[in-house]
Parts: sequence; C-alpha cells; structure tokens
Amino acid sequence: MPDPSTPLASAPTAAAPRVRADRQRLGTAVVLAVLVAAFQLATPIMGYSWSGVVDLTPGTDARAVAGVAGVVVVAAVVLAVWRPVLATVVAAAPFAFLPWTGWFMVGWYLALVGVALVAALRTWRAALPPYAAALGLAAVYCGGNLVGFTPIGAVTSGSGPPFRWLTFALYVVWVTGAVLVALAFGARQRTRRREALAQQQEERALTTDALARERARMARDLHDVVAHHVSLIAVRAESAPYQYPDLDADARAVLADVARDAREALGELREALNVLRRTDDDASVARRPQPTAHDVDGLVADARAAGQDVRVVGEWSHVPDAAGYVLFRALQEALTNARRHAPGAPVDVELVQRAGEVGLRVSQPLTGPAAPVRPGRGLVGMRERVDALGGELRADATASRFVVDVRLPVAVAP
Repeated sequence: MPDPSTPLASAPTAAAPRVRADRQRLGTAVVLAVLVAAFQLATPIMGYSWSGVVDLTPGTDARAVAGVAGVVVVAAVVLAVWRPVLATVVAAAPFAFLPWTGWFMVGWYLALVGVALVAALRTWRAALPPYAAALGLAAVYCGGNLVGFTPIGAVTSGSGPPFRWLTFALYVVWVTGAVLVALAFGARQRTRRREALAQQQEERALTTDALARERARMARDLHDVVAHHVSLIAVRAESAPYQYPDLDADARAVLADVARDAREALGELREALNVLRRTDDDASVARRPQPTAHDVDGLVADARAAGQDVRVVGEWSHVPDAAGYVLFRALQEALTNARRHAPGAPVDVELVQRAGEVGLRVSQPLTGPAAPVRPGRGLVGMRERVDALGGELRADATASRFVVDVRLPVAVAP
C-alpha cells in the first residue's frame, strides 16, 4: 500500500513524450546527415557547360562554393527535426544557382529527400513541402537535359524523352516509397508513445485508487477510535447531572459546555474524515459553509465560557471569506495552544485592519523562561494557510510573552 503521506508522482504530460520524439528524430536526422555528407565527399567536382560535360579541374572558387553548399544542405537535414519548412527552403536553396553553375549535385538532392524523411517521422503534413520540392527538382533534372554529379561520375536522365520520363517515374517511385516508409515508422513511434502514456496514466489511476482506499481505511480507524472516545465524553458530560443530582448550577454549566465542545469536536472530526474519504472525482460529500471572520466572536465567546480570559481589542470590516477562514483557524489554534501550554493565563487578541491588509495579533504571558519555538502541527498548518494567501506569519517567544502575528493582503474595501 502506498504511504498516504507521500505525494503522488506528477501526472505524465505531453511535453516529455514530445522531447523523446524529438530526440529520436534527431538521431535519425544525424544518421541521414552523415550519409549525405559522405556521399558529397565522394562526389568529384567537375566543370560544366550547357553544351555538355567538360573534363577540367575546377578552381578554388568552385570548390569553396560546393563546400559551403554541401554544409548548408547537411545542416538542413538536422534542422528538419524542428523546422521542416525552413529546412526545405535551406536544402533547396543551392539549386537556385543551377542556371549559373550547371551543378545538379545528387548529394544535395539526397539532402532534400532526407529532409522529407525526417519530416515524415513527424506528420504527413510536415513531409508535404520537402516531398513536393523533391519531386519538382526531379522533374527539372529529368526534363532539362541536365547532368548530375555522383561519386561514380556524371550521369544523365537519358538520351531521349522516353528514357527521361521513365527516369522521372523511377524517382517518383523511390522517393514516394521512402517517404511512405518514414511515415509508417513515425506513426508506429507515435503509437508506442501513446501506449506508454496510457500505461502511465493507468498506473497513476491505480496508485490514486490504492491511496484513496488507504485513506478511507485510515478514516474508518480514526472514526472507530477517536470518535468513540469523544462521543463517550459528550455522553458522560450530558448524563452526569442525572447521575449526580446534587451538582450545583456552575458544575452543570461546565458539564454542558464540555458536552457542547465534544459535539463540536465530533462535527469537525467527521468533516476531516470526509476529506480523507473523498477522492478527486467524488462529489457526493456534502460541504457545509466554512467559518469566516464573522464567526470569530462566537469563537471568543466559547473560549470565555470555558473559563479562558480572552481580551479583544480592535475590529474588522469587509474581510473576504478566504482571509476570514484563515484568520478564524489561526485564532482557534492560538487559543487552543494558550489553554494547553498556559492554562489560566490571560490572552490578548488584537484585530488589525488597514488599507490592503487584515490580520490579528495574539499574545499571552509566558509561565516559564522563554525557549525556542518548535512549530508543531498546528503552527505548520497555520503557516500553510497563511502562505497560500500570500500573507505573513510570525510566532515568537520574547522575554515575557508568546506572540502570534498574522497578516494577510486584501483588496481595499470600497
């Protein structure tokens, strides 16, 4: 069983699978880029004129231009992982100089096909621009009587129209086949990622269900143990006047207060147990109104009725419900700590409200030497509520008094 105090692992998001997919596409793009670079390095640079191939050694400028273009198209293959349209433009850019250079480098064309393959791993829409560009350049090569440069030398698409159209058809077949294979491989990868994400969500749902069951079991145990004893206190306090008819009026009033406090404790205990039983999708649990700043007077009256000396100065007005709830719980915890650690000592409560701020200050004299404050569960819960509203909590033991100061930001009341 999972530990109920341990938070659940964060829910799987679409960002993590997307990052893994980019890494997989990047690995494929790097492999294709290396193959394209090797193909270009093995391709000799030759001079060319529109009348045919001229066997001459190119100059330094020709080598520099070919080298820069080769680096650009290789980089375009890697760029296709993130920006397929821009990668298509970059890979096709060297062919714009075809009328001047006469170079139809097959290595550049393979780079454009590589861009289409990497984009196809993403979606078919991303593969459309480089695929269309590859077929367009194939049509230009086969229909323009151009010479392509390969590692084995210069090649053409054929000596006549029938051979050129057949060559173009072969280009269409192999480029389309390669893109379709990449599309199928990418679809398979996306299916596997969706399956893995669904499995993670299923495991998280099972963990959530197990946690909810464990919380429900804890709630039942708490109800069986704590609620039993608290209800027993209430019953004994209510039945004591009947068992002992000689009790005076003050004793009967004290027992009535004890019974009422026990009933209220039972109510709050049941509310807390309902929270333990509740899951994220359980809307059947009824919610009662939460205490606000208006209920502070009743809280102080109950403390005084129980024999606690509580002196209140100041007042509030126009306190939002969220801030009022936090202030109510803070005062409740402060009064409880005062009864527990300094019974009989007077408690001074100051209600503070100024422009943009509302708060309270609870102080009481120390019954012994000042010691470092070790925050218990009550102070920790109080600080969490205050922090949730962007407020400030200070709990300090000075030379003679223990002070709890709460300040919450609020909108200025009209």
